[in-house]
Amino acid sequence: MAGGRGRKSIDLEMRGSKSNRQRIWEAIRAGRDGFKIAEITQRSKTDRTVVNTYVQSLIRGDFVEVVSGELFKAQTLRLIKDVGAEAPSLTKEGKPSNSGKGTEAMWRTLRILGELDANELAAQASTVTPTTVSTAGSYLVWLKRAGYVIEVQPGSQKQKARYRLAPGKYTGPRPPMIQKIGQVFDPNLGKVVFRQPASAEADL
Repeated sequence: MAGGRGRKSIDLEMRGSKSNRQRIWEAIRAGRDGFKIAEITQRSKTDRTVVNTYVQSLIRGDFVEVVSGELFKAQTLRLIKDVGAEAPSLTKEGKPSNSGKGTEAMWRTLRILGELDANELAAQASTVTPTTVSTAGSYLVWLKRAGYVIEVQPGSQKQKARYRLAPGKYTGPRPPMIQKIGQVFDPNLGKVVFRQPASAEADL
């Protein structure tokens, strides 16, 4: 998720609490009966290449269909499958994407159970998508660094550390995201809430 020529890190991709795809989807829903790529680009304030890529996923997934015109030019499209306010998470082939499902499941589990360890978190999240104890443990550690959870019982050789959701730290349904560049981004707040100090980068 870090820079380079690939996908921008998520905090650069978000404006407010909405991702590029969410803004594109909302623009499409607003012009559902007939829209052009240029209109969606303008309404969503998103790069045209990003709009093209996501619209193609929506076409392949049978959410959008071409009404008339040439590809990416004066082409008119329309929404044929509206699944609600949340933008569909799709691969380039238009298939449902599991990206981020594990993190969503862990965040939801933490809200429901309130207190748990990495074993319990992994077990519950795995009912949605396979989640390792290592992944769950790492997520809890980062949430602790960002102040979302409190360690209520230190770990030992016999048991995992236990954590509890900190008071007032459930910021919304979208999970805080751990970025490879050493920071935590909260899409509910639309901002980076924690950055790893430079002196600690070697430990990542």
